[in-house]
Amino acid sequence: MSYGSAHLVHAMLDGLRYVLWVVVSGFAVVGAAFYGGAGVAAVWQKAGPPARRRDDEVAREAAEGIAEIEAFLAQHEPHIEPPEPPPAPRRKLPPASGEAA
Repeated sequence: MSYGSAHLVHAMLDGLRYVLWVVVSGFAVVGAAFYGGAGVAAVWQKAGPPARRRDDEVAREAAEGIAEIEAFLAQHEPHIEPPEPPPAPRRKLPPASGEAA
């Protein structure tokens, strides 16, 4: 390896090392920001007022439908299962060879 190419290889390795350190430190910063932000959001949710829920039309309609079904079921007796039917008659098979008829 010549003197000039050795300098070029070392410069490329230095550049690669710099890029890798930037990438690794970027991962560390992004991870810290993500977990730190999630922690702050959790504390903020616990400290703040309870979440307000919208009383939208679908939820209202579902509640009315469930109440209607419950009222219908309350008017009727529980369904009693009929007893099991007797076993079906089995046809008589012809005697096998060697059996008495």
